[in-house]
Amino acid sequence: MTASVVGLVSRADERIFMAVWARRGRRATRAAHMVSDLAEPVVVFPLLALAGVLAARRGGWRQAVTPLAVVAGGAAVRTRLSRIIARSRPPRDAWLTEPDGFSLPSKHTALAALTAGAFVRALGIRGPAAEAAPLLAAAGVGASRVCLGVHWPTDVLAGWVFADAWLRLTAFRSPGGETAGAV
Repeated sequence: MTASVVGLVSRADERIFMAVWARRGRRATRAAHMVSDLAEPVVVFPLLALAGVLAARRGGWRQAVTPLAVVAGGAAVRTRLSRIIARSRPPRDAWLTEPDGFSLPSKHTALAALTAGAFVRALGIRGPAAEAAPLLAAAGVGASRVCLGVHWPTDVLAGWVFADAWLRLTAFRSPGGETAGAV
């Protein structure tokens, strides 16, 4: 990217972030904490266990372990990518929660999208609903992270793009060529 494009994106990031920061109130902050918590391991792992049980009933042990493997693998790759990029977070005085690690791509956004995508695929859901679930999870959790002051908007976008790419990359094919019941 050229310096002018990077500058334009950075200024847009700052403007959006500052607009959210200036307007966040008690209710929005409380809601942001609740939504952000949906992408914490204490919520994610039980959902993945449920997805595994439901998938196993449909197709055996391979489908049972796939949701967890896809999300765990994606989370590990996202962590490595984040360390390579090493993008700084927004100013510390904007934080309403204590973040962990670097800013880009957003861990909570990616984890929410990965979990939603793995869950709907484990259930055998296809079509627009399967495509919408990770996007909606990423949008909700990502917006909460910007509201809590720990991410720039482009961190959230990158978290969703990463999760979407990982979900597509890890979709396995059955011998007949159609997408199998799990991720």
